[in-house]
Amino acid sequence: MDSIFEQMYKTLGHLETLHNTFEVESNYDAKSDYETYKHSAKELRETLSSLEFYSQLYDEKNRQMILADFYEYVFLGRGFYSMVSKKTKGQFIKALLHFTNLLSSYEAMTVSNKLRKIYVENLGGKIGNISAEAHYQELVTFDGKIGLPMAENDASSQLNKYFDSILPKTAGGLWHELLVYSFLLRNDVGYIVPLILHQRLIGLQDHIVPPDFLIITYDKNVYGIEVGTKKEIQSGTFSLKTNIPTATINTENSRVSDRCPICKRWIAFCDPIINKYSNLDVNLPEKPEYRCLTDGCEAYDRDQIAQGKCPYVKYSRKKAITKKCADHNYADGYHYHYKCVLDSVGNEKKREIIEAKDEIALKTHFPYYSGLETLTKRGP
Repeated sequence: MDSIFEQMYKTLGHLETLHNTFEVESNYDAKSDYETYKHSAKELRETLSSLEFYSQLYDEKNRQMILADFYEYVFLGRGFYSMVSKKTKGQFIKALLHFTNLLSSYEAMTVSNKLRKIYVENLGGKIGNISAEAHYQELVTFDGKIGLPMAENDASSQLNKYFDSILPKTAGGLWHELLVYSFLLRNDVGYIVPLILHQRLIGLQDHIVPPDFLIITYDKNVYGIEVGTKKEIQSGTFSLKTNIPTATINTENSRVSDRCPICKRWIAFCDPIINKYSNLDVNLPEKPEYRCLTDGCEAYDRDQIAQGKCPYVKYSRKKAITKKCADHNYADGYHYHYKCVLDSVGNEKKREIIEAKDEIALKTHFPYYSGLETLTKRGP
């Protein structure tokens, strides 16, 4: 990430140097050139100010979206030009999955008072006006869970909203959009047109709200792809106005956003999953599930996995009274960090679970989204 920021700073510094050079009258050998630039710069500032243009670049109210848009621009506005071959497309997908892990790591601040306090204080020191915002000091001193579903929160709704504003599209909003791009690319559904940065398509008399992606299939059909449910009216309006059918991708049960019910942290992608998914010569299984004990993990052996050495393994199975290793409070069908389950049961039950080497319960998942079965040819 440091290299990304360094390159962006160079871009901003370059443009700022260009502008600052032309702002100084003594740098000109023709006064008329200076007067033209000075007048145009003044008019531009005033016009942009009247449009409240600057708040679209950084503002407390829209900050969450703006931060996400920056990353979307890095990956889908510029970075995607790095994909010049099948191999580099795979590397780009690999980068998106590792970046998703970074985003999920940031959200450890929902339960880590230490991380959150240091970040918020650093942010106030870096950007001066943030420390004067209404809920800033309250967030600095707050101890407890925040940014989780309200039933699990210790914070007020106002403080929770403020916390959300200092992170880019929390709870998977940003990473689902990027992972859907990788999913569409890997499934070779056609030519992908990202519209995530274009929340409105503007005409002189009206505008329409487009879906997140357009797909131009190889047989010359066009489809809209909307990431996430609850936008049916928006998608319907777009389809009615453009005659472009729109499909909705379900992110809720995608298994790329499992939050461990014990520690409340997201469960990240492991390297074997990332490496297999980004290798475009590897055919993925129909069911996007990876059984950690039987599918050939190259990072850990069976004993290490069973002992909870891998921090990425999920644990999920239904309770089975006839199977001692699955007779405990966490055999409820939810997806947990396996290591969290081992740390939360008694010593005897922990021994039973480890010795059982439960091939059904210990798993992880490849990125997969339902709703596009016809396009990906995975459905009937």
